[in-house]
Amino acid sequence: MKKLKRPAPPACLAQLMATSCHWDQVKPEHRVEIWNSLDVMQNRFCAYCECLLNRKHIEHFKTQNKHSQLIFAWDNLFGSCGDTTKTGGWAHCGIYKDHYAGSYDPNHLLKPDVDNPSDFLLFLVGGTVREQDNLAPADKIKALETIRVLNLNDSSSLVGRRKQAIKNQQAQIEALYELKQELPENDWKQLLQEELNELQYAEFSTALVHAWQFNKQY
Repeated sequence: MKKLKRPAPPACLAQLMATSCHWDQVKPEHRVEIWNSLDVMQNRFCAYCECLLNRKHIEHFKTQNKHSQLIFAWDNLFGSCGDTTKTGGWAHCGIYKDHYAGSYDPNHLLKPDVDNPSDFLLFLVGGTVREQDNLAPADKIKALETIRVLNLNDSSSLVGRRKQAIKNQQAQIEALYELKQELPENDWKQLLQEELNELQYAEFSTALVHAWQFNKQY
């Protein structure tokens, strides 16, 4: 999960609010318009786990059944992995949150267009994620509830894919850190920053950024 910058809303949402139709009645062309705007924000990746969106759905951060007034609110919509019309891909993120996580308060979840998840979460080289050290009690709750409600640690497929993504870059990471004593500090930091800049377009970007930034066997 990483910080997202939300763009202007798609024009169709104003029309949908005015007609007050149900989400299931949204026309295909309007769904495409919404997806296009979400892609501007998310760059084809899940807002929660950062996997490349193959199976996908438009996700309501605050659920439709409990927050019907927010069904067409732009800041309540994200693109999430998982597709209820197909089997598989329901073990984490939006569908898991809405159907399998049990009771939770949405105000106790990190919202990636508002919060910077890296302030709360630390992704480990083994593919798992935990709360950052020394969080205030309220922030620790948000970190732990986000991990639990989105099931970011207990989906073996998700953890395995994150672990493999980090492993694929581990040799490059170690090679850069071997240069740390040989290069002037500013030159080394520039090399690191160039690597970090490339990762914004990578699957599991935040996990990779943390591996490059910290280079520790957590």
